Amino acid sequence: MSEGTTERHPSGERRRRRNPEQTRKAIVEALLAALKDGSYAPTTKDIADRAGVSERSIFVHFPGREDLRVAAVDAQSELVESLVVAPDPSLPLDERIAAVVEQSAIVFAHQRTPRLLGLLESPSITAIDERMRLTDGKIRAGLARIFAAELNRDGTQDRELLDLIEATVGWAYRHQLVDRRGLSQRAASHAITRALRTLLSGNDSD
Repeated sequence: MSEGTTERHPSGERRRRRNPEQTRKAIVEALLAALKDGSYAPTTKDIADRAGVSERSIFVHFPGREDLRVAAVDAQSELVESLVVAPDPSLPLDERIAAVVEQSAIVFAHQRTPRLLGLLESPSITAIDERMRLTDGKIRAGLARIFAAELNRDGTQDRELLDLIEATVGWAYRHQLVDRRGLSQRAASHAITRALRTLLSGNDSD
């Protein structure tokens, strides 16, 4: 990979010219950074400024609006998937629940606003919908392994219970608790922990 050369930006500032792969990555990261900062419809100028490139570079690397959105969802999905590490299924139930809840808080911190935009655009952009479903499927499969003992008590997987676990651990429930109800992350984690205990063991105590 070449180190690149320097070029003069229209503003007069000298910037290092990246190779195409670096430029593309910088643009995608700039869009995700804008979304995480709460800018749901960042302009190309905002994205370009964050990435340290010209606006023209955005259209060179991403000719259509959907191209950049799809690339951003792909990068975001890869990040989320890298954060999902299943605890040992043989651990005591409370330890598995604690690990899953802690992980859900970490994932939510990265998904908080990008996930919202992805959900809004997935009905109209097939590639975004498919990529998000792929990540959701991997998370669901992980939960099925972690709680296999509780899900397979009768010899077959209780898919309805898995649906409830997935919904309880997922982005939507924590979003409801934190962003809609105003709970702290700690309080949200406590509520999720209690819900999982109730679902998996019938124990709704604190």
